[in-house]
Amino acid sequence: MKNKVQNPSRRRFLHGVAGGSLALMGPWGRLLAAPPVASDYRALVCIYLFGGNDSANMVVPREISSHAEYQNIRGSLAVPREQLLPIQSVSSQRTEYGLHPALEPLHSMYNDGELAIVANMGTLLEPVTRQQIIAGQAALPPQLFSHSDQTFQWQTGIPDSQQPVGWGGRLADLFADSFSSLLPMNITLTGQSVFLAGRQTVQYALSESGPESLEAASGDGGPVDLAIRALLAQPRQNLLEKQFIGVQKRSMDLYELISGALEQQSPLNTVFPESDLGRQLAMVVRMISSRAEMGGAGLGRQIFLVGTGGFDTHDNQNSAQPQLLADLAASLRAFRDGLAEVGELNNVTTFTASEFGRTLTNNGDGTDHGWGGHQLVMGGAVRGGDIYGVMPDLALEGPDDAGDGRLIPTLSTDQYDATLARWFGLNDADLHELFPHLSRFDSTDIGFMAS
Repeated sequence: MKNKVQNPSRRRFLHGVAGGSLALMGPWGRLLAAPPVASDYRALVCIYLFGGNDSANMVVPREISSHAEYQNIRGSLAVPREQLLPIQSVSSQRTEYGLHPALEPLHSMYNDGELAIVANMGTLLEPVTRQQIIAGQAALPPQLFSHSDQTFQWQTGIPDSQQPVGWGGRLADLFADSFSSLLPMNITLTGQSVFLAGRQTVQYALSESGPESLEAASGDGGPVDLAIRALLAQPRQNLLEKQFIGVQKRSMDLYELISGALEQQSPLNTVFPESDLGRQLAMVVRMISSRAEMGGAGLGRQIFLVGTGGFDTHDNQNSAQPQLLADLAASLRAFRDGLAEVGELNNVTTFTASEFGRTLTNNGDGTDHGWGGHQLVMGGAVRGGDIYGVMPDLALEGPDDAGDGRLIPTLSTDQYDATLARWFGLNDADLHELFPHLSRFDSTDIGFMAS
């Protein structure tokens, strides 16, 4: 497989993660002179599945002959046909499909039109075919099967860029002048990320239990707290000192703002799983329901990043993946119910992402790094109950096999992200500014969002 784009280094990726909150100017586009106009509230919540989810076991052929082909390829990793949860699709697909039994909490959501499946997508520089790849004529994203590089490319939305500026950060940049709030638009619950880093947007890192205060400045009004505040209030001439003090003051103010708003809340009736993902999503519901106290009309758009790991199932997949999918499904269901409880179900769209799918082939106890994979989108504004895109041909050395059972994506991350960004409030011109490769693909809207 021949790449025509220079591979970015691992050092660049690590630098991007460490400096994810820096405001950088990339080589693409400009900042809009007139920000998008939005009078309502909308939030995007990205659930990142670290490690590369084996989505070929998440959505499985269910028709007898198609399942037999799948069974033959996957061997001991195949999900038995009788265990699959049957789903219908409005769009034309090559066969019938079913969900992994561990996704049972999502089955009714799909049937009720609140959950959609986006088929066989991944990082692409342009549409490619198996024949082009074999002939060495395909322009491919750098380092296709590298965790760090593919995570970086998913989060930037520009696979051939080396700038650590994410599409969620650039999206927030476009709205920066539309809303004013002490609380940043972008919030991460899984550590500093490239995804939320903008040119001028600074992401806020929140823990699953709430904001973390500076060790000494607890905001309790005690002697140490007052002494630190008095020290920070002293006039400074040095520009570096001024900048440092500004960051410290903002951190302290945000701690008081968020902790105060959360303390006033009544407990949620919705019960979330006692897992990292469940606790992160519970905090997102609490943050969204408290936005009036934290920013009011000045906080009309928000982007959240949560994450859960363990999806790099090279071995023990039959024991690990059902548990991973069960936690994902239970957490998503609780998140849906929590949003409904606080009256925000129609205003929040939740979507999964993962650096790549996995090989169709079985390595003996698991799967290896692949390329294309399926994603889930959930929310009151989602046109659910359907599979968007084209489910792949699973035949080894078939038209969708890049080699070794790695699926060639038929939808790009650009198209996926642009569909979400359009719902968030961008017009076509802004979308092409945000995703400079978008025009290389036939459609800029996959169609899974209602408005």
